[in-house]
Amino acid sequence: MSRSNLTSSPRPSRPASRWPRLWGPSLGLLQAFLVALFLYRVWVVQFSGISLFFDEAQYWDWAQDLSWGYYSKPPMIAGLIWLSTQLFGNGVLGVKLLVMLLYPLASLAMVGFARALWPTSSGVRTGVVAAALFATIPTVGLMGMFASTDAPLILCWTLAGWMLWRAQVTDRLRYWVALGVVCGLGLMSKYTMAAFAVTAVWALWGIHGPRRGLFRIGPWLTIAIALALLAPNLWWNAHNGFPTLQHTAELTTQSTRRGGFEPALVFALGQILMLGPVAVLAGWWLRRRRGQPQATDSQMVSVPASQWAPTSIMDGTRPSVMPDEVATPRKVAARNSPYYLASESSFRFLWALSLPLQLIALVQAFHADAHVNWAAPSMVGFCMLIAARLSPPLLRLADPRPNGWLVAVLLSNIVLTSAVLHLRDIVGPTLPSKLDVLVRMRGWDTAFQQLTPAIQDPTTTGLPVLTDQRLLITHAAYHWREHGVRTLYWNPQGTRNNHYEITHSLPDQMGADVMLVTSQREPTHITSRFATSRLMASTRVPVGPDRSVELHAYFLRGFLGYGERNDDAQTAPR
Repeated sequence: MSRSNLTSSPRPSRPASRWPRLWGPSLGLLQAFLVALFLYRVWVVQFSGISLFFDEAQYWDWAQDLSWGYYSKPPMIAGLIWLSTQLFGNGVLGVKLLVMLLYPLASLAMVGFARALWPTSSGVRTGVVAAALFATIPTVGLMGMFASTDAPLILCWTLAGWMLWRAQVTDRLRYWVALGVVCGLGLMSKYTMAAFAVTAVWALWGIHGPRRGLFRIGPWLTIAIALALLAPNLWWNAHNGFPTLQHTAELTTQSTRRGGFEPALVFALGQILMLGPVAVLAGWWLRRRRGQPQATDSQMVSVPASQWAPTSIMDGTRPSVMPDEVATPRKVAARNSPYYLASESSFRFLWALSLPLQLIALVQAFHADAHVNWAAPSMVGFCMLIAARLSPPLLRLADPRPNGWLVAVLLSNIVLTSAVLHLRDIVGPTLPSKLDVLVRMRGWDTAFQQLTPAIQDPTTTGLPVLTDQRLLITHAAYHWREHGVRTLYWNPQGTRNNHYEITHSLPDQMGADVMLVTSQREPTHITSRFATSRLMASTRVPVGPDRSVELHAYFLRGFLGYGERNDDAQTAPR
């Protein structure tokens, strides 16, 4: 036979691979579910009588003077709140609304992420289950009511995981570009995004694709784009003595809170509570159960090869058993096939998306304690892992699934979160303040409203408002925003340990008149540094049986200066 005949002979036909549709009844139900949850949280914010949390009031104040950076955070949260208030007003809900919307967006992004990991109709269903689970976990149920840096961080983390997977399995530049964009935006939201680098480094070698490692343009293009987006914040830090970087380093390495085995254990248990105890139990039980019949070849859906760049080794073959479901001995077949990648590498990738951040936070908890939300982005991977047990992505849609577990997980998370939010409504005003998660947001609007006549008095009209706590300066700026008050911070040592010490310190110049707002009934350490002082108003608003918001307003005339400082304070930069 001639060579021309050999080359012209037709190849065996292969069925065309197509991506499964995202749109369908299940996605419609998910969207209705997310809308219902969002409206419920809006209702809680609107009718629970809460004001802004301290951090939210601070971010709102930052948004009144937009910059490329702030003392403790990058600028994304201030920009989002500025946009939110432009669209919805400066009320409590207006400050929160746009940031609250990022959580449902992260849930929807998980559907596309799941379809990339498991490009089947069952994979889309797994994504829908993961999105519903994520929307109900206590982490989102509680944090989803607040305007915090975690909202844009979690959205960027989800999108980054999606883009990293697609970039590695296809090595197409558009995905590396998209990955750089979301990583840069994540870093501009919170520096915790830097921990994603651990996942990325693993993925460059741990996920099968046309090429591996760093010797290609894609990963370096991602790094360049991310750094370019972060550059304005780095420039701001360089021109202000790197306060954000120093604050982050001190928070993680020099915390005044004590670490040890007990804080580490409390942190680990907190992660289980934040994910949902029943969800954790379901994931563990469905993963560990034995004696269940394994899926046969006829029960397995076909995984399209279309998401992987064409190579000679990715021939579309599949093993006769699902590697992730096999106990022992572990059978590995067709290691480079799309089916193997979808059933094995995808699960490993989700673990790599979650465990590094969890381990970093756990080490921090052991070293100097850690807040439970510091590892919040890891919940994305955990939710998808649990969803893959509740709705296996590589079985046919008609095959049975543990729907009872799914209902139990979603209901338990909703009930747990609602019980925490409404515990005061259930128990009544005798509920101890430590059990009321909203207690620190209660009473501020009433307290400042009762003090309003003091700043409208002819004697004090137009005077700057001086406070001795960040908590008070942020709430004064927000709750008296309609009066256009100028805020100052009492800083006798001349330190630069927070945003207000750097930007709002009362100048050490004699003669100033101010209105002092303080929680102390007799703040002699401040009043003694003025020629005269007069109490204008006091208020005490109970917010629990053992807690109240107590404020006092003083008219202070004739600032005498801070007085003597120690040598270290005198040499501190102003």
